[in-house]
Order: sequence, then C-alpha cells, then structure tokens
Amino acid sequence: MLLWFSILSSVAAPTPVDVSIRDSIEASLGRVIGADAPAIGNQVARLLRWKGDVIKNVHPGDKLKLLFERAPEPELVALVYSGSEIDLRAYRFDDADGISRYYDESGTLIEPWLLHSPVDGYVQITETVQTGRGKRRHHGLDLKAPEGTPVLTPFDGVVARVNWGSGRANGKCLEVTYENGTVGRFLHLSTVEPVAVPGAKLEAGTRIGAVGSTGHSLAPHLHYEIRAPAGDALDPLEEHGTERAVVAAEKRQAFDVARRAFEVALTGVSATTAVAVPGPADLMGPVQTLQTIQ
Repeated sequence: MLLWFSILSSVAAPTPVDVSIRDSIEASLGRVIGADAPAIGNQVARLLRWKGDVIKNVHPGDKLKLLFERAPEPELVALVYSGSEIDLRAYRFDDADGISRYYDESGTLIEPWLLHSPVDGYVQITETVQTGRGKRRHHGLDLKAPEGTPVLTPFDGVVARVNWGSGRANGKCLEVTYENGTVGRFLHLSTVEPVAVPGAKLEAGTRIGAVGSTGHSLAPHLHYEIRAPAGDALDPLEEHGTERAVVAAEKRQAFDVARRAFEVALTGVSATTAVAVPGPADLMGPVQTLQTIQ
C-alpha cells in the first residue's frame, strides 16, 4: 500500500533536502540538516563510492537532492546526485527477501552483490578495503546485518585460531585457512560456534558464528578479511567475485510505483499537491506533512 503525504497534516514525513556541494558532503548537508548530517552524509558516501572516488570525484557545485527519515535513526530514503564526475539515482526498496536496499532507476542494486558471502542476505556493504593516501586504512569488507545473523564459512577450510589477542579490537573472532592457502578472518562476532575450534576441518556453508558488535564496533556487522599466505590483505570482492543483483520479477511493478513516487517527492511538493510515498505493505498510514528545507 501507499502512505499519502500532504502539506495539510502535522505528522512529519521523510524530509526532502536540496543542496549544492561546497566542500565535503557531510559539511554541505550540515548547513541544512544539522546534527543528522554525519549519519546521512555517510550513507550518501556509501552509495556514491560505487560510482567513483568520493574524495577525488565529488566537487563544489555538484547537486544533491535526497529524502531521509529522522526517526528512529537518520536513514536515507532516496537520492539524486548530479555531479561533474558522478551521477546517481538511488531508491530504498524492500525486495523479495524483505530487506531494504538501494536500487538505481533500472531496478539494479547500487552495489555489487558478493558471491559466496559469509552472511546470507546481508543488508549492505558499509565499508570496503581501503588503502592509499587520504583514506582510513581498512583491510576488509564490513557486511551490515542484524545481530545474531548466522556467519558461514564461504569455502572449505581449516580453523586456524579463535579469539586471539585481548579481544578489545577484534572482539570475538575466528580465522579459517581456505584450501587455496588464503586466510579468512571473521571479526566482531556475537558468538563462535562450538564446532569452530583450531584444527577443525569445515565444509563451505558451515555455521561458525553469528554477527555481532563486539570489540571496536559501533553497530552490528561482520568484518570479513582475506589474507594472502604472506599476510597481505586481499579484496574479498575480487577473491569471491560479484554479480549485479536486480529487483525480483514479482516485485518489479511495486518498485516502479515506489520509484515514481520518490521522484515526485524529490522534485518538490506544492501546498496543494499530495504525493504517494511507499510505506509498509500492511499499513495505510495517516496523512502526513512533507516539509521542504531550503
């Protein structure tokens, strides 16, 4: 169903924002949405990075329009980015598995989908392997998922070690040596399965733990690394391979309705215009106010 948003009610709807980039994305948003800027700026950057280098390819004068929700936590709903080097349209949508992810106007997932993932049905890749000047060093992928989501070994291998170090940084953790000699590391787990003991031989798909937020972690996710035999960090996207995921055929019509509604909302709403914005399928919400921030 659709939630109807109108200028006539006092209940807040997703907030539309229209900004011109002057410096960083976060700073540009901060002049408009204040304290919500760090969270929304980070979510925007997560999507833009699949189209270019956010440090090098975002420039003053680029235009950003977006919708976001303030509660229960700031969350991006849709965006249009028009830049000199990056152009992107992204729309939040619940696909057949019921998980909200971001798709472009063609119904293609913005980010590549990791094959043989250690977390089935993860929500989003929130961080990638990062090296080089001006970047925060990061040796693996961060896969966002609810706490307790099963973590599986993606390939056959042997458990090398469990919960090494003090645990303050990695939290509960596990290391598996794959048959090709590379090593998979699984950090910030909430639990480690009893089967995962040093020396244990594991088949691909064996549950070895669960997603958590232990150690140096701000939210539930799996930090997943692959190391070469010599110890160098490898990119799991390259080692595993990826594919381009698209909206399921049975959800395509619903996606197109949602996309058109988002596009209207991003364009702007007059005092006499009602806009249908997608809401939960089992709810018909109250009439809500769509407020524009200049």
